[in-house]
Amino acid sequence: MHTELDHLAELAGKGRISRRDFLGRAAALGASAALATTLAGKAFAATPVKGGIIKAGLQGGESTNSLDPALNLSQVTFNFCKQWGEFLVRLTPEGGVENLIAEEIG
Repeated sequence: MHTELDHLAELAGKGRISRRDFLGRAAALGASAALATTLAGKAFAATPVKGGIIKAGLQGGESTNSLDPALNLSQVTFNFCKQWGEFLVRLTPEGGVENLIAEEIG
């Protein structure tokens, strides 16, 4: 919109449009900018549906990847499993290991 207003000012400065046309068009630009948010309407969230299919676009996966969290050897399986499951262990702020799913560390 800023470039359109600059263009109108340039036309008015060169005498190609009248002051009345310039003010009318500038007012229309201002009104359209002010009303743009009200014309969009309200967006309503869809009702949650159980089940379905998740599609993940991740680069670098292999055909041998598994959803077994113990076999998360690549970033793809790590990120995917992180979305639906819990980690086997977690590092504590002190640098220790805390068991989450894993019952013991052998």
